[in-house]
Amino acid sequence: MDKVEKRIRAMITSIFSVTFFFMAGMGTGLASNVENPNEPNPISGHAISLEEITSADVMARVQMLLDTLELIRFEMGKPLVTPSDAIVTNVHSHEAYFQALTLYHKADRLALELTGSTGVSPEPISLSALAPLHIWKMVNASYIRLLTIKEELGLKEIIPERPEDSATSLTEIGRAIVQANRQINLLQERHFSPSDVSQQVLLASQYTKRLLDRFPPSNATVETSPLVRGKQPADVFLRLVECYAILEKIAQQSRVPVLHLDLPAAHNVGISRQLYPSDVYDMATLLVSDLAFFYTQLKKHDSLKPIPYPGRTFPSQVYQQATVLLHQLKSLEQLVTNDPEWLSK
Repeated sequence: MDKVEKRIRAMITSIFSVTFFFMAGMGTGLASNVENPNEPNPISGHAISLEEITSADVMARVQMLLDTLELIRFEMGKPLVTPSDAIVTNVHSHEAYFQALTLYHKADRLALELTGSTGVSPEPISLSALAPLHIWKMVNASYIRLLTIKEELGLKEIIPERPEDSATSLTEIGRAIVQANRQINLLQERHFSPSDVSQQVLLASQYTKRLLDRFPPSNATVETSPLVRGKQPADVFLRLVECYAILEKIAQQSRVPVLHLDLPAAHNVGISRQLYPSDVYDMATLLVSDLAFFYTQLKKHDSLKPIPYPGRTFPSQVYQQATVLLHQLKSLEQLVTNDPEWLSK
């Protein structure tokens, strides 16, 4: 294993340690830092503060990041990502934030490959206290990692930030961040693997188990799943889409806000184009973001133990893990149907 590979593995471990901490809702808010030269002021003139940063500021920073990413892509001679299908609507703050966190992970990993350096890990934050500022700061942290790549490649072009519509929605922001995530996937030499997906699926399963633990043990039964060989990333993606469909039903019954996944559109993505583990990873992180948010709604919750990196894993094994998650969610749905006030107890 070469030095860069070792640093990537170490970075992944560090990332997931931080992720567990803030997803349990035990973190603190991100502080404003208007004097940091690595945080250029928003084009709107708003101060980098909880009171002033808006969704339009977030979108403006995402678009500047996308323009910078295009400059890097062109220089590297890498393919341009095809526009993604719109498969989600009604995105909420915690979902947009988690996609931004994923963006930071990917930008930092790309920067490590091209510059040999890693960034500062994101600060812990409670999912129940999110505001546009927190999403903006995570997008900006990703943008700063791209600037290190731009400098390493000797690119001198100035990428300006442009104002965005004040009516910009979190759904538009989420879709733009996903597009950036997908483009970075095509620039990386060491792509996200089934092992990375596995770690996210196991994390989602651990959150679901904690939610099931809120019910009497005799009521919560979960089936095991046999290993079915020969599965592809698209199979895992479609299984995770099934998981999210159940999660959305649980959220509706529990009156917990989550985005809406267009099931026919998501299914079409799974069967109509070549999917890679990085695409499946993004779907898995969506599940984790909402299950983590569910977890913060419990009256009592503690931090979860980190999921160790699983080592070499194949899509069939991840499919098996995703099937266990599906059984867990179906069991949780049945219990919530009988007790929709479960979160308030």
